[in-house]
Amino acid sequence: MMLTLLIMLIIVIPAPVMLRHMLSGRNAYRGVLEGSLSAMTGVAALFLLYWIMTGETFFDTLNSALSRISVEDMNMNAYTLMGAKPLGADEMQLMLDNMKETTKLAIPGLLIIFCMIIAYVNYAVLSWALAKRGKRVSSLPPFRSFSLPKNSVIGSLVIYLLAYLTVDMGIIDQKLIMFNLEMLFTFVFSVQGLAVVFYFGYRKRIPKLVVAVIAGIFYLTWFGQTFLFFLGLVDVVFDIRKRFSQTNLKI
Repeated sequence: MMLTLLIMLIIVIPAPVMLRHMLSGRNAYRGVLEGSLSAMTGVAALFLLYWIMTGETFFDTLNSALSRISVEDMNMNAYTLMGAKPLGADEMQLMLDNMKETTKLAIPGLLIIFCMIIAYVNYAVLSWALAKRGKRVSSLPPFRSFSLPKNSVIGSLVIYLLAYLTVDMGIIDQKLIMFNLEMLFTFVFSVQGLAVVFYFGYRKRIPKLVVAVIAGIFYLTWFGQTFLFFLGLVDVVFDIRKRFSQTNLKI
């Protein structure tokens, strides 16, 4: 029930914010950002309401649910089918404990990422539907032209510094804040890297499906995601797509 309500909030709440934005003709990505922030605010309000009604936080409930999972509940068939060596009881318990810890740490960052993705898809669908009805709207540009602000690198460093000071003061758990910051920054700069991949795929006239498959392979592997992260970081700093367009270099 809670999960269903959470998903509905993330989908529904940003819609009026983005509708007002796209009909005014302002920057589409700004509309996605405002939609994402409104969804995050809705999620925070839901968690607050849950705490008021039940007397415990959503994360306390999550911890309680995770603590009830035991090694006996784990289905190791898929793990065995991959040809992996069967694990002993102690190894399975360690793997389960690590999974629980990672899940607890990742939830805040995953919710933020989910809000951003849903807002982007929401904006694209709503603007397309309104354009089909003859409305003049601010539509999203092709993904290959997506770019973070120039000051996003400096902003990231400032956020890291503030997070470090917050951790040092004992306000927030170090593992929680650092894990989520790393996950969020990796996601954001990897998206910029994906935009660069789609840009060069477009310039070299590679079929979109092929580019999408390549991008998927990059994003779903550790090495590929690391490459996308650094590619996105370099693009933010040096604007390699703009330089390529200006000089028309052959690669």
